[in-house]
Amino acid sequence: MTQDREQTPLDHRLLATFAKEAETADPIDWSGVDIDRSAAYEIMASQIAEMFRDYEMQGIGRDPQMAIALSTIVKLSVENFVLNQRLLSAGLIQPEP
Repeated sequence: MTQDREQTPLDHRLLATFAKEAETADPIDWSGVDIDRSAAYEIMASQIAEMFRDYEMQGIGRDPQMAIALSTIVKLSVENFVLNQRLLSAGLIQPEP
């Protein structure tokens, strides 16, 4: 691992900011839930950053971490897809036009 990468810790606030910006392209329906949007992003980003800091402490480099992150994104995307299909089947949401 290069020294530059060791000196660049994963900042959960930056992760939360990027994730919130990504939501503009595919908005989350926050209605009906009593959850503060910013707090939810901060908490999740903090947990993810801690998980990846632990990987680095275990000696797992950034390239394998990237593969872990991408596979996690795929898993969460599939989980979200299945949840949406269940909601559509139950008539709880309408298909997007």
